[in-house]
Amino acid sequence: MIEILLGVSTLVNIFLIWYVIKLVRRFLNVSEELEGHFSSLEEYSEHVEVVYNLERFYGDSTLENLMRHSKTVAGQAENFRAIYDINYELQDDEDHEEYGE
Repeated sequence: MIEILLGVSTLVNIFLIWYVIKLVRRFLNVSEELEGHFSSLEEYSEHVEVVYNLERFYGDSTLENLMRHSKTVAGQAENFRAIYDINYELQDDEDHEEYGE
């Protein structure tokens, strides 16, 4: 009886290890994809700001609202990143160590 339970336990443990590895790989893929989206959002926000600061468009209320909205969305994305990106906290800690904080 103990041999049967040991065999079943071994099979269940092998399955669980396989499943956890599969989940970790998927999570890392999602994390990498999110990083790409965050970079694109930051680039877009910077692009809108550059266009807004051009002499030709400076003071345009539509661009000003677009710039303000893109900064708001980028801030929300940064909050999301802080919650779900596994490397975000490590990068933040390394930045503090670099500057002696």
